[in-house]
This record gives sequence, C-alpha cells and structure tokens, in this order.
Amino acid sequence: MFYLGLFFVANLLFCLAYVVRDMAWLRAITILAASLTLPYFFAQSEPLYSAMGWQVAFIIINSINLTVLLLERRPVQLTEAEQQLHISTFRTLTPREMLHVLKPAQWSEAQSGDTLIEHGVRLGQLMLIHQGRAEVRKHGIFRANVGPGDFIGEMSFATGNPTSADVVTTEPVQYLIWQREDLERLYRKHPNLKNAMQNILGIDMAQKLSRHGDPILET
Repeated sequence: MFYLGLFFVANLLFCLAYVVRDMAWLRAITILAASLTLPYFFAQSEPLYSAMGWQVAFIIINSINLTVLLLERRPVQLTEAEQQLHISTFRTLTPREMLHVLKPAQWSEAQSGDTLIEHGVRLGQLMLIHQGRAEVRKHGIFRANVGPGDFIGEMSFATGNPTSADVVTTEPVQYLIWQREDLERLYRKHPNLKNAMQNILGIDMAQKLSRHGDPILET
C-alpha cells in the first residue's frame, strides 16, 4: 500500500510538472516524480527492471538539462567596462546575453587624429566607441560628433554599401570591433541575438537622428 501511495504521488507530480511554466521547475519536479516510481516498480512480485531503467534514463537526462539551466541562470559578474556598456548600449540584453555578444569583439585603441573609418570603403566589421570622441566628416566638412555608446560604420556594415563619411578621432578612443564572420558565427549559435542586435543598432541610429536630424550622418 505504501508503494502504491508513492506511485500515486509520482503521477500527481507528473501532472504538476506539465502545468508549471518554468523549465527548471518542470525538470526538477519530473526528476522527483520519476524517482518516486522506482520503489513501486521494484516492489512488484516480479520487479519491473525495464520500467526502472527507463525512469533512471529520464532522471539522468533531466538532471543534466536542469544542471545546464541552473548554470545559465547563475548571477553574472560584470567588469566596470562591461557595466558601462550594458548601461550605454546593451541595456535591452540580459548581462549574460551581452557577454555572448562581447566575447567575439576585439578591443582596440586610437590616438587623437586617427581615422577610424574612411569614406567610400565597404566595411566587413562593426565598431562601437567605448571611451573618447570622434567627428563624422563628409568631404572634410564636420557633420556630427560621436562618442561613448555610439556605433560607427553600422550602415555600411548592414547594407554592404560604401561608407558615406570619414570618422576621425578628436581625442584618444577605446573601441570594440566585431568582424562580420564572427557575428555570423555568434548568430548561428544564438539565433535570438541576431534580432536583438538589429534592434540595438536601430535604437542607435534613431538616437543619432534625434540628436542631429540628418540621415547623412549614418556611416
């Protein structure tokens, strides 16, 4: 009777598992429910080893997936630079998603007066200014300032068309560079990040237009 009670509770837990929405809870409850069926199967006049084997397999599979879920949900520790980037540019992403995006990026530095982007070039990379400022110049004429949190070269990167202006630093600049192939590899591994990054680039361009009101400023 005791083992029959355990089996009844196990089935109630299976029903509960299919009601909860959180995947971690679903897997945890399923593991508990499957574990409670083992004594029942073993207590039969002829132990149901086949059924026990399947339940053990389900327990192992769900335990592995639950471990992966819990590891992915661990609190993320961001460096000071990463915190600044999250606030200025990647606030629509979770910290963990942002770290996935930053992983293939290369950090680089430029001195005052350096040219980050030349007019008329097709870019195979996307750049984001982290610190410092630069000017957007079209045919040598100043058109706008760009600074921390601003992408540069995003229009040429997205469309494949030549850049429409030069971007020249006016002070030392620290910036990030993503190569196209690295981003494409990231999107294949994390498909949800492609739309997220497109939204971020859209927000960046909208902010530039609101500041300057001139679509030519998009490099």
